[in-house]
Amino acid sequence: MGQLGFLGVLGAVLAGTLCAVGLLLYWIRTNKKSLVTARALMLGAEDTVTFLFDDEKLVDASPLARSLLDHRNADQSDWEVFLSLLSARFPELRFQLADLAKSGKKAIKPVDDHKSWLEAEYWNGLARITLVQHKDHPDDTIDPLTANAIENELETLRSIGEDSPQLIWKQGAQGTLTWANKSYIELSEVIFPVASDAALPWPPRAVFDNVAMPSGNAPVIDMHRVDIGPQEKPIWFEVTSLKRGSDTIHFAIDATSVVSAKEAQRDFVQTLTKTFAHLSVGLAIFDADRRLVLFNPALGDLSHLPPDFLIARPTLFSFLDRLRDNRMMPEPKNYSSWRNHMAELESAAAQGSYQETWAIPNGQTFRVTGKPHPNGAIAFLLEDISDEVSLTRKFRSQIDVSRAVINNLEAAVCVFSSSGTMIVANTAYQSLWGTEVEGTITSRDYTEESANWQEATAPSPVWVKLHEAINLGTTETSWCGSVWLDGHVEISCQYHPLPDGSHQVTFILADRENAASGVVEALEFKPQRSLTV
Repeated sequence: MGQLGFLGVLGAVLAGTLCAVGLLLYWIRTNKKSLVTARALMLGAEDTVTFLFDDEKLVDASPLARSLLDHRNADQSDWEVFLSLLSARFPELRFQLADLAKSGKKAIKPVDDHKSWLEAEYWNGLARITLVQHKDHPDDTIDPLTANAIENELETLRSIGEDSPQLIWKQGAQGTLTWANKSYIELSEVIFPVASDAALPWPPRAVFDNVAMPSGNAPVIDMHRVDIGPQEKPIWFEVTSLKRGSDTIHFAIDATSVVSAKEAQRDFVQTLTKTFAHLSVGLAIFDADRRLVLFNPALGDLSHLPPDFLIARPTLFSFLDRLRDNRMMPEPKNYSSWRNHMAELESAAAQGSYQETWAIPNGQTFRVTGKPHPNGAIAFLLEDISDEVSLTRKFRSQIDVSRAVINNLEAAVCVFSSSGTMIVANTAYQSLWGTEVEGTITSRDYTEESANWQEATAPSPVWVKLHEAINLGTTETSWCGSVWLDGHVEISCQYHPLPDGSHQVTFILADRENAASGVVEALEFKPQRSLTV
C-alpha cells in the first residue's frame, strides 16, 4: 500500500506539472501571435499617421501619430485624445468605428473638402487606423491635420471671448488696450457715443479708470462704478485682473444687483438703528452663539452698563452677571440657583414664552420679555414700568379707601352696571337684604336682586320705576320713593344715574330707632334670611 500511494502522489505531481507547462506554452503562443499581428500591422507605417488600438488602449503608433498625442490633458485616455484630435474633420468617428470588428475594414471620409480619409482595419483583436492624406506636398504630411485642430481650438476660444456677457480686455505693459471683446466695445460706445458717419476709434475709449495692474501671479479683484448718463442709474462691476506675461487680462462682471442689495440692507439696518435709538424700551439681541450683536441706547440707560462693555459683544451670561453685579436685577438667594434660573430664562426666551417682572433693589420695576429671533438668535426687551406699577398701586389704594368708606355708610348702597350686573354692594346692603357678597359682584344681576327685594316688601310702584330706570334706561334724573317691609318698616329708596351709565340704588331706614326691631319682626316669617342691622 505504501508503494502504491507514493506512485499515486508522484503521478498527480507530474500531471499538474504537465498542465502548467501546457498553459504556459498556450499563453506564449497566443501572445506571440498577438505580438506578431501587431508588428505586421505596423510594418511600413513609419512615414504615415497610424494608430494601433486594442479596444480603447493604444498598443502602438507611428512616430508622426505619437507626436500628435503629446499635447494632451493628464486625465484623458489615449482613445479620447485620438477622437478629440480628429473630431473637427470626423465628428461622427466614435460611432463610425463602433462596428469595425464586424465589418473588418472601412474607409471614413471627412466632412470638409480636404482630400484625405481614414482607413480602419480590424485584425485579430487589434484596430489599425491610418490617416491617408493627399501627397501633393510630401513635406507637409501632418500640417493639414494639425492646422485644422489648432484652427478648431482657436475658433472655440475666439467665440467664447467674443460672445461672453462679461467684459474682457487685455492691456500691454504700458497700460495700452490691445484687445477687447464685443461686450466691452459695445459698452464703450454707449458711454462715449460716436457719430453715425464717423469711424469707430481703436483702441476704444476706456470704460474703467485706474484698473489694477497686478505685479504677481495672484489675481486682483476690485469694484468699479460706471456712470452711463445723467438719466441712467450707475452700473457696478467686479473687475478681476490677471497678469499673463507682460500683459494683463481683465474680466468684469456686472455686480449692480449685489451692490443694490447691500445698499438696501445697509439702509434698512440704518432705519432700524434710528428707530431703535428713539425707543424707550431697552433692546438686546443675542445671536445663536449667545453673543450681543445689537442693542440700542435705551439698554445702556436702563441697565447702567457702560457702552464699551456692550460694544465688546458680551455673552448672554456675562451680560446677566454684570446686571447682577450692578444690582439691576432681583437679588438671588444664592448664585447656584440664580445660574439655573438664568439657564431657564434662556430656554424660555428661545421658545418665545419668557416674561417676568423684576423688582430692582433701587425701587425700579422692569418688565423683561424674551422673544425668539431668526437663525437661533433671541431678543430681550427691558422696559421700565416703575410709573405704571406706582400708578396701579395708587389706584388700588384709592379703590380700597373708597370701598372702606362705602362699607362704613349706614345706608345700604348697591351699584349696577349699564347692562344690569351688580358691581358694588356695601356691608349695610348685605345686612339689609341678606345678600352674602364681598366687594365686587360679577354673578348677580338686577333681575335677581329685584326679585329678592319684592319678595321681602309690599307691592310698590318704586319697583316699577327701578325696572324702567335700570332695565329700560328711561330715567336720566335722580328720584326717591318709599317701600315697606310688610307694612311695618318704611325704607327710603333713592335712585341716582352715574356718569358711565351705571345705576346707584340706596336704601335708608326711615326710623333708625325702631328700624332694627321692625325689620326683624317683618322678616321673622322668612327664616332663610340672615339679616343684621
